[in-house]
Amino acid sequence: MSVAALQANALEASLATGTVSARDFFSRAAKVVDSPWSIAVGGDLRIPETVGPRSKGVDFINWYLAKLHRVAHRDPAAAVAFMRVANLVAPPPSILHPRIALRVLMGSLRG
Repeated sequence: MSVAALQANALEASLATGTVSARDFFSRAAKVVDSPWSIAVGGDLRIPETVGPRSKGVDFINWYLAKLHRVAHRDPAAAVAFMRVANLVAPPPSILHPRIALRVLMGSLRG
């Protein structure tokens, strides 16, 4: 629903230009859907039966997210960082901020 609402905003912004342009709308909409789509596809690639290319970057992100999820059970800052990305309030790279990455590392070492 969040993506649909953000696409509605993109449509409104496109229409506000005064010209009807599908190209303009789809350009704006692509910026809205690219991150959620990448998150969904990357998560699917954790499942061994999923067919698709697995780059080292996708493998790292899935490893990191697994650690982040475990740490977030005990660390409110890690949980908030993840939820902000999951709810499309913050960009995905924000969970890699050194402040969060350090919490993930330290939380993972504690077990």
